[in-house]
Amino acid sequence: MINFVALPLVITLAVTLLGSRLLDRLRPAAAARCSAVLLTSVGVASIPTMWLIGLSGLAHAGLHNPVTDWSQHLLPGYRPIGAIIGVAAFIAAVVGTFRAGRVLAHHRRLRCTDTCPIEFIDTDEVYAYTLPGPAGTIAISDGLRNALDDAEFDVVLAHEQAHARHRHDRYKLLALIATAFVPPIEPVMKRLDYYLERWADEEALTQTGADRRLAARTIAKVALSGPSPKPALGIADHGIAARATALLEPPMNPAVTARMHTSMLIASTVALATYQLHHSAMFATELIR
Repeated sequence: MINFVALPLVITLAVTLLGSRLLDRLRPAAAARCSAVLLTSVGVASIPTMWLIGLSGLAHAGLHNPVTDWSQHLLPGYRPIGAIIGVAAFIAAVVGTFRAGRVLAHHRRLRCTDTCPIEFIDTDEVYAYTLPGPAGTIAISDGLRNALDDAEFDVVLAHEQAHARHRHDRYKLLALIATAFVPPIEPVMKRLDYYLERWADEEALTQTGADRRLAARTIAKVALSGPSPKPALGIADHGIAARATALLEPPMNPAVTARMHTSMLIASTVALATYQLHHSAMFATELIR
């Protein structure tokens, strides 16, 4: 029974991890959106499945009550396999819920709804990042402003404004929550972070008309700054060397085959996640009856 219920989820996770590299062949904006779909699919399929298996595991471990007994037939009846699998799933679900709660709490602390679009911070440290929230507030240190010339500063500002305009904080929040529940998909989250930064890099070039070499040099110049707060996005984050290298090359023009392969990856992942949800719902419905 455990294979019947959880096997689609295992396959979904494997397809997501192995196929996410295909997104490197897309433009950054498209790659970021596709990564978000992959993370959402895995997260939505994982959470109810982990809780179902976890509740069954508690029953197999000897904790009998109406909440756990209705799900005990999900796991194999022979001991101790059912109890071990189920209790492990229950612990993962509880820890994931706790981790997701911490992510949301941290996000709320940083979330900004003020109308001030740019906040200059009186410090010699060198940093710039966009705070989460609808205000799209950009925090820029005086140290960074003084370290850059006007053209370089325009690139940094346009980069952060791109984060704010496209609400990249939502992508970031989704990735952090999904990874809180399913830690093995962290590589996909890191790729999403990279795609978001590349998206902002390319948009900054479009907005400012700056030379690509200037943008690459600016990113490298700011790269020694401290890391941005976890739910925030900053110009010196995520794959500096790869971003600078990409900026030194002409803009990407994805081939038709790359788009087809990516479409197949997205369709397969969504279909597998939907299949997993269907069986989880069907199992829960049968038990309630």
